[in-house]
Amino acid sequence: MERRCILCGRKFETDALEDVIAEEEAEDIFAPPKKPASVCPLCQAKLKHEAEESQKTPKPM
Repeated sequence: MERRCILCGRKFETDALEDVIAEEEAEDIFAPPKKPASVCPLCQAKLKHEAEESQKTPKPM
């Protein structure tokens, strides 16, 4: 299934397994349908890198 990244707006393909899991989580019948938030692999890598960098101790000057 093709999805759009919520950070950069690129379109990317997802596995059908992810779609089934998202449907199983939405058990409330009366709630409005929600689109699952999707982040492309490039943005996932960027976020992971930024999180790791922010956790490092700063080097002394």
